[in-house]
Amino acid sequence: SFGSKCNLPEKFINSVSKSGIIENVLSWAKFKAQTQLQKTCSGKKQNKLKGVPKLEDANDAGTKNSLDCTLILTEGDSAKSLAVSGLGVVGRDKYGVFPLRGKLLNVREATHKQILENAEINNIIKIVGLQYKKKYETMDDLRTLRYGRLMIMTDQDQDGSHIKGLIINFIHTNWPSLLKLPFLEEFITPIIKASKGKEEISFYSLPEFEEWKKEKDNWHTYKIKYYKGLGTSTSKEA
Repeated sequence: SFGSKCNLPEKFINSVSKSGIIENVLSWAKFKAQTQLQKTCSGKKQNKLKGVPKLEDANDAGTKNSLDCTLILTEGDSAKSLAVSGLGVVGRDKYGVFPLRGKLLNVREATHKQILENAEINNIIKIVGLQYKKKYETMDDLRTLRYGRLMIMTDQDQDGSHIKGLIINFIHTNWPSLLKLPFLEEFITPIIKASKGKEEISFYSLPEFEEWKKEKDNWHTYKIKYYKGLGTSTSKEA
């Protein structure tokens, strides 16, 4: 038949496996991939940032006041609209908003190639000004970033919890030391509101609401509003 087959002696194969060549090659490949990620997937502290679609950048991001700035990561465009409405109250100097497109890449299980080619991961790194795998251990380290805090703003449902988990996973995998600093925050929204006249009560879980109903004989006289997602909230509520 056409072609040939190379049969290596078992003694030779054992000799190669014991020599450490395979480990050295794998170690070199890993080092090369890590170096490429550090070079490509790293941001820097700068005031003006261009080329990031849908980013509402804080005015003070990347300035001497960047430590006081918070980047709000929202679950989609509807949640972004709610966050932007809130900026009308707190102002745009200290708060920026960036909407996520669905669920974030699971970086713990992703290949180097997938991380390099993931636009959303790279945009977050660029917006915050993170250096890939750098250890941020002090408040002075946080001052080197464009944003001193990262806030997660997702729906209070299963999908929202999954997205929140993927964001925490993203930070923990690459910058675990950040979780020991006041860097990561969560924006918690009510899933139910009960109102009567000027009185308004917010509930952040169904058990909490059910317990209130048991203790409130006239609960049915209240107007009950269920929030399916952040997009259900009005601009006034923001």
